[in-house]
Amino acid sequence: MVYPAFIQTSYYHWTSLQELRELGDVEVVEERIVRDGNIWTSAGISAGIDMVLAFVEYMTDEKTAGKIQLGAEYYPSGRSYGMMHQIPQAPEYLKKRD
Repeated sequence: MVYPAFIQTSYYHWTSLQELRELGDVEVVEERIVRDGNIWTSAGISAGIDMVLAFVEYMTDEKTAGKIQLGAEYYPSGRSYGMMHQIPQAPEYLKKRD
């Protein structure tokens, strides 16, 4: 479910993109993390981790974000399993992996 009253420039999980576009008055940005003023949104669970690290860096500094990343052992490989980045429904940021 999408709640348009709370949407500015945002990103939701890629399966919701068409629903957002159909609202008509929403700018859909196909990036994993979108910041619009003091509103931060992400595309899903792992993108949420990236968003939190970016937010920590924004609020503090890169070193603090790096310490959190190290403590969480969060170093995504960038590998796309099963070539799912090539399906037509995949978001644009994922299609750029080729």
